[in-house]
Amino acid sequence: MKVILIRHTESIGNKQKVYAGKTDFDLTETGLLQMKKVVTQLAKMIDSTSNYTLYSSPLRRCTALSEEIELFTGATKKIESRLHETNFGVFEGKSYADLLKEMPEIVEKWNEDLLNFQIPNGESLKQCAERVNVFVREMTAINEDIIVVTHGGIMKLLLLNFLHLDLNQFWKFYTGNGCIIEIEYNDGFGFLKNIIQHN
Repeated sequence: MKVILIRHTESIGNKQKVYAGKTDFDLTETGLLQMKKVVTQLAKMIDSTSNYTLYSSPLRRCTALSEEIELFTGATKKIESRLHETNFGVFEGKSYADLLKEMPEIVEKWNEDLLNFQIPNGESLKQCAERVNVFVREMTAINEDIIVVTHGGIMKLLLLNFLHLDLNQFWKFYTGNGCIIEIEYNDGFGFLKNIIQHN
């Protein structure tokens, strides 16, 4: 089973350096340029005879890229709500500096338990991981080659899951805008084949 994970390219939220989970930000000019580079790189990686199923987060910053991928793969994207970025609740649209000014007590509790603390009106990282885990179990049961267009945090959770790594390893990976990660997964064993950064 071949797995290609792709993070969306630069969005307005990324440029503003704010927490952007459920907020449906558009891409920046840089993001549109990055998207062309990602598609060009992906076209080099995929064999013309390959048959990938394409999954995408429902947010525009992901569907824009998945629609470009549709054009050269011939695959029709499947919108998958479990690939949605972490719901940052009251943190949405705010920078870390904003949070320290506006809600320092909540930030302190969050930093004390980054895995389990549920952001008010949002999710904990563990809750987010649980929905991603269900998605991966379904994909490995189907055992087909897949391309997944998603978000930075979700991409890391997918990577951990396919490689059978603990959630505590979440912060040991960097997934920049337009990042492509290639994984081989067979008979319950996954290995990291390639990481390509585009920023």
